[in-house]
Amino acid sequence: MSVKLVYGVGFSLALLLAIQLAIAKAPIAKPNCTDHCENINIPYPFGMSKGCYLDEWFEIECSKSVHGPPRAFLSKIKMELLNVSVGGWAIVKGPIISFNCSGSKTDPPVNLTGSPFVISPDNIFTAIGCNTRALMTDNPLQRLGCESTCHGGQNDVDWREMLHNLINEVSPGDYRIEGTCNGTGCCQITNIPSSLQVFNPSFQDIDSGDQSADGCKLAFLGGTYGMNSWKKKNPNIHFPMLLYWMVNSSLREYWRGVDSKTLDCNNVSYSSSFNEVVLRCLCSHGYEGNPFLRCTGKFTLSC
Repeated sequence: MSVKLVYGVGFSLALLLAIQLAIAKAPIAKPNCTDHCENINIPYPFGMSKGCYLDEWFEIECSKSVHGPPRAFLSKIKMELLNVSVGGWAIVKGPIISFNCSGSKTDPPVNLTGSPFVISPDNIFTAIGCNTRALMTDNPLQRLGCESTCHGGQNDVDWREMLHNLINEVSPGDYRIEGTCNGTGCCQITNIPSSLQVFNPSFQDIDSGDQSADGCKLAFLGGTYGMNSWKKKNPNIHFPMLLYWMVNSSLREYWRGVDSKTLDCNNVSYSSSFNEVVLRCLCSHGYEGNPFLRCTGKFTLSC
C-alpha cells in the first residue's frame, strides 16, 4: 500500500508541475533577455541589450534614477516609453511645445523621419493661448491647426490650470483628456494625418499673422490611455502620445512561413506612412505568446 501511495503522490506532483508549466505565460522576449524595465514589459522586437532587439530602432534603455524608479527610453528617438505592444503600438511621453510660458521649459519637437515609428491619428492636437493660431502642420500641401481666443481683452492664460482642467481621472490610474476646449483659451483638432512623423507646431497672432511674444502659448498631442501615464497633481505635466510601429520585410517574410493557424495577420490602413504594405500579426484565438517569436497553444485540461 505504501508503494501505491508514494506512486500516487509522485504522479500527482508530476501532473501538477506539468499543468503549472503549461499554463505559465509564454515568453515575450528572446531567451536570456530581460523582458521588463520596472513595470513596463519589453517584448521582442524590442530589447535592452545586443542580440535582444531587432535593430537599433527597437533598442530600449532602462535608465536608473536617483529620485525614483527606473524609466524606459526608446534610445534612437530619445522618447520615454510608457507602454508597448506586439500589436504595433507604443505609448510614449509626448512633448509639450511652449512659447513665452513662465515656468514652462519647452520640450524638443518630434522627428521620426526614417524610423519605423509614426504618430497615430488617434491622438488629439491641443493648443492653449489667447489670440493664438496654432499650426500643427504648415506646408504647401497641408496646413492644419486651430484658433484660440480669450474674453475681455485677456492676453494670457494660466497654463497649469488649463492643463489640469483637461485631465480627468475616469478610473484609478486611467486618465483622459476631457473638459471644455471650444476655442476659448484652448482649441483642439482630432483629424490627425495618418502619415505624420514630425510634430513641431508653430504659433501665430490671429490678428497680425506674426509670431507674437504676447502671452503664453503651448501645444501637444495626446489621447486616452491608461497604465498610469501621468499624475494629475504632478506640476511637470506631460501627456501620453500614441505611436505606431512596423517591422522590416525580413520579419514579415518570417510570418508568411509560419503555420497560418497560429497567427492572425492583417494589412493595416496606415501603411502609406511607411511607403509599403504593413503586416500586423497576433497570436490566433486559442494561442498565446509573442508572434515575433512563437505562438503556442493554450493549455486545456479535460477529464
